[in-house]
Amino acid sequence: MDMSAADLDGPAGSSLGHQLLCAVPQLLDPNFRRSVVFMLEHDERGALGLVLNHPAGNTMAEVTRGLGLRWSGAPEARVRVGGPVEPVRGWILHDDADWDPVAQVVMPGVWLTTSLDQVVKTGHVELGANDGRVLFLLGYAGWAAQQLEAEIAAGGWIAVPVRTGEGPGVAPQWLFDTPAEDMWDEALQSIGVAPGRLHGLQASRVGLA
Repeated sequence: MDMSAADLDGPAGSSLGHQLLCAVPQLLDPNFRRSVVFMLEHDERGALGLVLNHPAGNTMAEVTRGLGLRWSGAPEARVRVGGPVEPVRGWILHDDADWDPVAQVVMPGVWLTTSLDQVVKTGHVELGANDGRVLFLLGYAGWAAQQLEAEIAAGGWIAVPVRTGEGPGVAPQWLFDTPAEDMWDEALQSIGVAPGRLHGLQASRVGLA
C-alpha cells in the first residue's frame, strides 16, 4: 500500500478547505452517491477531499495487520473508501497528536497521517487504543481547476462547515464519532437542511439532467 506523503496546502486561500461537501441525491455517480466529503484542499489549482461515509469490505483489523500495525478499536470497524482516485493510497485521520510525530495538523482536533515511516520508527504501532478516534481511508476524491466550482454552481453539492466554535455545522469530533450510515443526514441537518426535501428536487434544477 502506498502511504507516500501528500502535497497539501493549509486553509489559506482555499474557500472550501476543511469543510464538508454533501452530494445531493440527484448526483448519481456511484462514487459519490450520498457522499460526505471532507475537503483537504481547494484552491485555483483544483480540489482534493476524502469521502467519509463509504465503508469498504475490509475491516480495520485486517488492513492494519497487513501494514504491521495493531488495531485495538471496535472489531467491526471498517476501512472507508476515500474516493476513486489512487484506490490503494492510504490516509489516516485521527485525533492523537502524539501517535505520529510528523502528522499534518488539519484543524484543531484532527491530524492527517500519510506515511507510516515515523510511526513504525517510534514504535507507535497500535491504532484505536484508549478510545482514540481514527478513520483509515483508501483513495481520495480529486477535481481539476474549476471543476468543483462548476459542480457546485450546478447544485450538485451542499457545503457544511466543520466548526471549532458555536454555529451551524459539525464539530471536528463528529468526523470520527458518527456512524457512516448517519453522516449524510446528520451533516445536512446540522445546517438546517431537511434531507427528505432534497429528494423532491428535479434533476434539471440542479443541472444534472
